[in-house]
Amino acid sequence: MRTPLGTAEAMLTAVIDKNVDGVLETFSPAADAYVFLEGPRWTNRGGDRIAEGWHAYFRSPAGITAFRWVEGPFVFESDTLAQVCGVIDYDIVGDGKAGRLRMRMTWLVRRENGEWRIVHEHGSQPLEDPYGAGDWWPEGAVPLS
Repeated sequence: MRTPLGTAEAMLTAVIDKNVDGVLETFSPAADAYVFLEGPRWTNRGGDRIAEGWHAYFRSPAGITAFRWVEGPFVFESDTLAQVCGVIDYDIVGDGKAGRLRMRMTWLVRRENGEWRIVHEHGSQPLEDPYGAGDWWPEGAVPLS
């Protein structure tokens, strides 16, 4: 049986390998699974919609070719739920262009029939001055990590 971290990394490896079945094997098929999508859409709810979204992703020119943990991974685990989170650098391609994408990533995984399955995935990046109030972090201060 995979660990929670093993589940998240198996999903990423399947994305790199363009293996949609491998990706879907890591996600819960349950109706309450809820994923924040990358790209122009907001969310997918339910295993069927998540599967539909991954099939569409693999038909697109977008792709990940590698990933590296920049901070973490951090795993918080109980008997039935676990969280895997950290900062990841993705090597990406899209429409013939290559680049690097740094994301704050979180996966919530749930034990289902003895296997850890992703029930929630979220990636984000800091917004530049989201409140229009400037940076409230004191100049010269070192963020905790």
